[in-house]
Amino acid sequence: MEVLMSLAAKVAEYTVAPIGRQFSYLIFYKANFKELSELVTDLEGKRDEIKHRVQNERRNGKTIETRVQNWLNKVDEAIQEANQLQNDARREKAGCSRWSFPNVVTRHQLSRKATKVTKNVVEAQGGGNFDRVAYLPELDVGSTSAISHSKGFESRKSIQENILHALRDTKVSMVGVYGLGGVGKTTLVEEVAQIAKKDRVFDSVVMATISKTPNIKTIQEEIADKLGLHFEELTVAGRAPRLCERIKMEKTILLILDDIWEALDLKNVGIPSEGEHSGCKILMTSRNSDLLRLMGVKENFKLHVLNDEESWSLFKSKADNLDKEPDKHQVALQLAKKCAGLPILIVTTARSLMDQNIHAWKDALSQLEKVDNEALEGITYSALEFSYKRLKGSEIKAFFLLCATKGKNSCISDLFKYGMGLGMFNNTNTMTGARNRLQNMISALKASCLLEDDTSTTRIKMHDVVREVAISIAYRDYHILCKYGDELKEFPPTNILSKCSQIILRNGDFLHLPEKLDSHNLKLFCLYQYDLSLEIPNSFFAGTKILEVLDLTGLNLASLPTSFHSLTNLKTLCLDQCILDNIDAVGALKNLEILSLLYSSMIKLSSEIRKLTQLRMLDLSHSGIESIPPGIISSLTKLEELYMGDTSIKWSVENSDNQDENASLDELRQLSNLAALELQIQEAWMLPRDLMFDKLEMFKIVIGDIWEWADIDDVTLKTLKLKLGTNIHLEHGIKALIRRAENLYLDQVEGIWNILYQLNGDGFPQLKQLHIQNNAIIKHIIDFTERTHVPTPFPNLEKLVIQNLSKMEIIYRGPLSIDSFAKLKAIKVENCNKVKYLLSVSMIKSMSHLSELQVSQCNLMEKVVFEDGVESAMNDETDESIKFPWLHSLTLQHLDALESFFSDEATSSTPVSLFNNQVAFPNLDTLKLSLVNLNRIWKDNLHSFNKLTNLIVENCDGLKYLFSSTMVKSFPNLAKLEISKCHQMGEIIAEDTDNNNVTHEEVRFSKLQTIILKEMKSLKKIWHKEFSKVKTLEIRNCEKIRVIIPSSMQKAYNDLETLMVADCVSVEEIFQLCSDENSISLEQTQLKTITLERLPKLKQIWSRDPHGALSFCNVQEIYIQICQSLEFVFPYSVATSCSLLKVLEVKNCYNMKEIVSLKEEPAFSSISFEFNHLSTLLLWNLVKLKGFYAGNHTLSSPSLRKLDVSGCVKLNLYRTRSTSSYPKLPDEENIGSSKQHLVTEQVIPNLEHLRIDEKDAINVLRLQNIGFLFSRISFLGLSNYEAEGSTFPDQVLQSICSLKHLLIEWSSFKKIFQDQRLSNDKNCTKLQKLTLFQLPNLQHICEEGFQIDPVLELLEYLDVDRCSSLINLVPSSVTFCYLTNLEVANCNGMVNLLSPQTARSLAKLNVMKIKECESLEEIISKEGEEITNEIDVVVRECARMKYFSEGDSISTPKLRKVKITENNSKEFYWKGDLNGTIKYIFEDKEVSHSNEN
Repeated sequence: MEVLMSLAAKVAEYTVAPIGRQFSYLIFYKANFKELSELVTDLEGKRDEIKHRVQNERRNGKTIETRVQNWLNKVDEAIQEANQLQNDARREKAGCSRWSFPNVVTRHQLSRKATKVTKNVVEAQGGGNFDRVAYLPELDVGSTSAISHSKGFESRKSIQENILHALRDTKVSMVGVYGLGGVGKTTLVEEVAQIAKKDRVFDSVVMATISKTPNIKTIQEEIADKLGLHFEELTVAGRAPRLCERIKMEKTILLILDDIWEALDLKNVGIPSEGEHSGCKILMTSRNSDLLRLMGVKENFKLHVLNDEESWSLFKSKADNLDKEPDKHQVALQLAKKCAGLPILIVTTARSLMDQNIHAWKDALSQLEKVDNEALEGITYSALEFSYKRLKGSEIKAFFLLCATKGKNSCISDLFKYGMGLGMFNNTNTMTGARNRLQNMISALKASCLLEDDTSTTRIKMHDVVREVAISIAYRDYHILCKYGDELKEFPPTNILSKCSQIILRNGDFLHLPEKLDSHNLKLFCLYQYDLSLEIPNSFFAGTKILEVLDLTGLNLASLPTSFHSLTNLKTLCLDQCILDNIDAVGALKNLEILSLLYSSMIKLSSEIRKLTQLRMLDLSHSGIESIPPGIISSLTKLEELYMGDTSIKWSVENSDNQDENASLDELRQLSNLAALELQIQEAWMLPRDLMFDKLEMFKIVIGDIWEWADIDDVTLKTLKLKLGTNIHLEHGIKALIRRAENLYLDQVEGIWNILYQLNGDGFPQLKQLHIQNNAIIKHIIDFTERTHVPTPFPNLEKLVIQNLSKMEIIYRGPLSIDSFAKLKAIKVENCNKVKYLLSVSMIKSMSHLSELQVSQCNLMEKVVFEDGVESAMNDETDESIKFPWLHSLTLQHLDALESFFSDEATSSTPVSLFNNQVAFPNLDTLKLSLVNLNRIWKDNLHSFNKLTNLIVENCDGLKYLFSSTMVKSFPNLAKLEISKCHQMGEIIAEDTDNNNVTHEEVRFSKLQTIILKEMKSLKKIWHKEFSKVKTLEIRNCEKIRVIIPSSMQKAYNDLETLMVADCVSVEEIFQLCSDENSISLEQTQLKTITLERLPKLKQIWSRDPHGALSFCNVQEIYIQICQSLEFVFPYSVATSCSLLKVLEVKNCYNMKEIVSLKEEPAFSSISFEFNHLSTLLLWNLVKLKGFYAGNHTLSSPSLRKLDVSGCVKLNLYRTRSTSSYPKLPDEENIGSSKQHLVTEQVIPNLEHLRIDEKDAINVLRLQNIGFLFSRISFLGLSNYEAEGSTFPDQVLQSICSLKHLLIEWSSFKKIFQDQRLSNDKNCTKLQKLTLFQLPNLQHICEEGFQIDPVLELLEYLDVDRCSSLINLVPSSVTFCYLTNLEVANCNGMVNLLSPQTARSLAKLNVMKIKECESLEEIISKEGEEITNEIDVVVRECARMKYFSEGDSISTPKLRKVKITENNSKEFYWKGDLNGTIKYIFEDKEVSHSNEN
């Protein structure tokens, strides 16, 4: 009977259930579609949120994570599929109505499809939870400078090799290079950096310039920028430990500190010492070897001058044509010798004499001979001064001095504004002419080697020696004073200033300005202070009546000084990055020609500007300007350049109701001289249709809400981005600009189906970049069949981007001239679903410079390249092939119908490979294939991928393997291999089944360094003998893998350095080992880092003790977490040989009993484990861990600096000498009294970071000498004080003077700081950071009236999270004068955050983040306050919050914009003040307040 019932249940399972499911498709038809519609709406919202984050990160120069881009592509596919289904015409027949019965078959099919699509949408939405969407790409160390002309000389090669040899030496931590100024030290270390990067000597290479007047904060920022670190701390002291920790995250790093003039405190900067990070090497340059020795550099190399032969060779190469001018030969030889072997002198002298007659050469020689007995520095000075004197004309000389005094890497736009004000571009009638003159001057200075030949188009770069000489000349001859940073402890005295013609002051430490700047000869005054508290006295400019250029940057100028009225001679005024309100005083500057408010926070432009009738340039770029009163722009009739990019100006339409409030763009008609315009508007209707821009020579115009200003290339002079929503033929002014554009972006532009002839019949001769998207009409970019006259189309086009053209069938139709697309470098085609073939053979032949090709989401594409009949058929039997000679990157993704890249063969039953011998890629280095339906990628005899270095294959379900064994030799340069989501792939390399009797030569991937494998459902074998040179292996979500490296590959992974395995549910062993009794010598592996995460079945890392077979002595770092079956980390022999181990972190391994497994043979004496380099030991939530080793042992770790143990309930890790003799507790019996432990008195004095649970804290904190034991602790974490009524151990605050960061977590404290008042002892704890986490009973950090100074006197960072009983943050008696960051989250009992008294003390607050505090009603209670500093505020998911402060007003002069969400950069609000703004948008629950810089 039971058998029958079981059988019946099975029958029901396979019949009734499926039948019910089929009926449910009919019954729940409407519900299925409704659910689909709602889910699609949610998914679109989530997609848009991620896109906004992506756009924000792109604007910050970050590279988008591949997984994020893949998710966006997947979401777009899912949404497109859902929309197509919802718009399916058959739905009309499937619905019920009173007049007709639905088509049941159609209803069933659609409902079933809706269910399937819904599942896809749900899966897509679930994958969109990203902590981060982008990363900062590694910055280049800096290209070798223009003086890098001695690169090939033997004297340089040998010292280069010696430096690299020293840097590779594990015993050397610092290397120095010293020599004369201009001898080439900077160039040499830049070349060393490039070699170190190329040869992968270090994981990271970072270079910073120290200079004669070092600014520690600038040095910190320069290093941090190149490491992708963003400081939250404001002070040098606060940033140093943050930078130090970031540097320590790099396994190996080379820090190059260039141009050191005086001893630099590396710890003050945040550079770790050798003991802190042995992987950090420092390379320094200086002119003084004693200074390097003083800083502890033991390996110093002197860079000598070039010998005579090298000097002559360099001189000849720069002087040019000397062989054709024999009369100069002898003089040139003597000049080369007089340059004393200094490359900078040789080059500048030779360049300055080019095209000069023999008399000039002899004159130069005589001047150099006069300083024959001087030191080489004197010769350097004289030679550079000579080059300066050889400059033709006073204008270029003055400009050269301006370049030097303005700064190290001066902005060209600033130089132009200053130069215009000082009259450096005389005899030019227009701004355009002046810009041409400026560029000619820059070119002339580069030709003379007085400027470096840098590739930047926005900044100039000058060698430090050249700059020193120029600054000296400027002060000596023209009384031009420039002071920076540490040189500016005080404002310069009057007796110096009174003589000056120009004054440039940057980043001084002075707090006040004199009442009056008494300098009657002053023509230029620049103050870059970035200090909002610095005030300018009203009479400050009363004594500077001939001033021509004034630049005040980074100041709080709520109103301008009254002495502005006396500056009637002023030509250039720059108020950049300032807080501005009332600037009416500018109306008195009748001769002003340039006004710059770049990045300033003014909301409304002053009406007084209409009086500036001589104004030629107005720069409002990136400013907070929202309103321009009518009539201002039209009154500036001499305006030649108007910059309003990246602004949110509210424009009115001509004859509209609000015209009296805001100007309209129709006013541009009055600007007959306008030659340069930068403009961003959200809607096309704001721009008058018949507004013509015939005279514009430079323009960047963005119309529409889809474009990002930051994406515009600064190099391009003429950029037009359009989203019109109207017929293009009605926009006459815009059409005229299209014809002249160099960068053209078109979105949803109606009325065109043939781009070429309808927009530019001449073939777009000037266009360099064309981007077309979202058009349902265009069938061809070019259609030659419509015209008899055929111009050459796109002769200068460099980049072509085509997206979402639903009707496009082909790029061009008709005959193609040979010069068409001749300069095209990049093609990107995306989501064009009617394109079957992309490029013809004849088209490819004209694209000789094509470097990048990307094709994605073209569902009907069968071939990328098609035969257009121009050439004869090609096949594998001939030597002919289509070549992409300079193609470096090829991406093919989401091409469901793709059969092959190119083939002219007839379709056959034999599987066709994607690539064959008919197409060649001789220089391809990156290939990405994703969601391409393939069985084979390449033929086995293919040899066209010799240069391929990066190969990415993902979502190719038809592939069962990637390479055959004979194909390996076709990839000699492959360096990185990434495979993911190829679910049918069982192995990466398949052995050839043909010609079994033929013995194949064993071939390896000789340059393959990195393998990444992700989400491979069928993969069973990972490691192959061909991978023997691989250094990095990363494996994620490969569910059938049981063993990572089997015993058959035991000697094939010796070069592996980094291993990462995560989320592989079947993995039981990492290294499977066999006994090698025939082994003569012990093999040594190079493995340094092991990371194992979420491996539930992992039983052991090594299947057996490798003693006698393999040595893992190079292991330095081990990270293990959530491996529930793992009982120990090391076998005995590995533990005893890992003398280089630096980091051991084990988290949440609930079955781990010991760190080291018991030795197989019994030991009668104590075993010694010596981890002399171990600096970090972290053990979290190892609930069964009883000890380090079960047998008798001693453990040595003298370098331990970070000890972090929490949640290890059976582990008695801390045992002091005073407690060692205590009777053992029952749990301690298992550890054994004879075993040695980490004894507190030995370990803790060396620690800098310590986390401790209550049970261990009790032992440690009751000691008498706690102050000595904790003398180096900077971080202390106290966890798991779980007993009701636990009190905070306040002796911590009284005794640990070095403590900077205190973390208190997972405890039941009701308050932290007790009622007694701490004495104002200078040596007591002064916290910089306090973190409170998961303290559910905490009611007070401290109580009202309690003064906690000096404990929190210097607090910079306060983070409070999940303290649900906390009523307010701190009482009103507490002040936070140094607080820069405040974060509060999940504190649901809090009603208001800060008292007015506490808020008043927040003078340095920079970031405030309040999240998910459900009861919070306001930030500052009751009364209004003023917050004058720069501040970024995030308030999210605080449902009851309606005000920032319920008082009458809260003043935030720096804050002028409020974003509706944290990630969306487009919607800003401002309603009078911060309170009014929050009140206006409080229902949205998520607001982000953004500072305008």
